[in-house]
Amino acid sequence: EKSVRWNPDREAMKKNKRNDPEYKHWVIKVKIRDENSCRLKGQECSGYNIVHHIFSWSSYPELRYEVNNGITLCQFHHPRKRDEEQRLIPVLKRLVGSRELIC
Repeated sequence: EKSVRWNPDREAMKKNKRNDPEYKHWVIKVKIRDENSCRLKGQECSGYNIVHHIFSWSSYPELRYEVNNGITLCQFHHPRKRDEEQRLIPVLKRLVGSRELIC
């Protein structure tokens, strides 16, 4: 109780919500819809596939688990900077809209 890290509200200690079952289920549904392949396919595709939030996790908590707010991208195509993410939003929205949810 005297520890600086002590917190009576254990739920508040859950800092990384990306480890919760709902998030993992969202990732699986997006990968199934995208057939676990990069939606920005090209010769430069490389690395493992990442499920990316089109509208950011922190700014849009109400869209965190919306399947149509996610897209599968390879490491090469995954945006590295915020301005790159912002620039890609219209392209990613169009790509997601072009494929229906399978499950």
